[in-house]
Amino acid sequence: MKFMKKRNYEGSLRKVWSDDKEVCFGVVGTVGDLLQEGILEYADYSPETWAFLPAPGVIQKPWFGATRKAALENLPKM
Repeated sequence: MKFMKKRNYEGSLRKVWSDDKEVCFGVVGTVGDLLQEGILEYADYSPETWAFLPAPGVIQKPWFGATRKAALENLPKM
């Protein structure tokens, strides 16, 4: 997996791409950053919890975890 971010962005949000950059799986970041950027409107999780939100058309479920790795554990291994 590759993690891409906007230039000069210092937060936790990253787009999650396949190694060959053919498929964008979605976005991963802390709940606090997802709320701050307006990606989430409400979350019943602490701001430090990591979340993965799938891209439209990707057959994956949203996933939460204590670390980025835990939030991505539901994705297929490449």
